Amino acid sequence: MPEVGVRPKRVLSPSEQKSLATTAAAAAIINDETAKWENKTARLKALRLAKEAEEQAEIAARPPAAAKTKAKSGRTAKAK
Repeated sequence: MPEVGVRPKRVLSPSEQKSLATTAAAAAIINDETAKWENKTARLKALRLAKEAEEQAEIAARPPAAAKTKAKSGRTAKAK
């Protein structure tokens, strides 16, 4: 007679074993693809931020542009 409160291990049927194996394989593939996607996103974000910082540094290094003044037109109002 088994001890009180101890349950025997359940034996999985072949279809349940196959289902668990398929689920584990699918989870592994999904996790791998998710990790690749997150790594790619992080890499591209770092490259974008570096490029933006470089562009900002170039803009800051430029000498300020002289203020452009409008040239007065040579037209005069016609007298009637």
